[in-house]
Amino acid sequence: MKAKRCPTSEGPGTSTQADAELQHIERAIGQLRAMSQKAAGTLNVEYWHERLTAVCTGYVLVPAQRRRIDALRKVLDSLSQPQGDPTSGRKRTTNRLWAKAA
Repeated sequence: MKAKRCPTSEGPGTSTQADAELQHIERAIGQLRAMSQKAAGTLNVEYWHERLTAVCTGYVLVPAQRRRIDALRKVLDSLSQPQGDPTSGRKRTTNRLWAKAA
């Protein structure tokens, strides 16, 4: 199996490589959205925020990619709001929800 190239090891990755990362993150966030509609859905919004930050710092991005990242961050922010209380700053995390299920 070929090792995945880390963009920071040899300088920033290309915008083409960033597209692959963004596509993966977009699919994952789509799944998070679907899971958030279920009562027992698990969210790890902070992790995906970190992945977006890594794309921002590790790749040379074109303006369209920066707009995609901004849009994904807005979606993540909306998912981090507890249902029924959009003003609360509490974030739902995987660990907290697993504890509730146990």
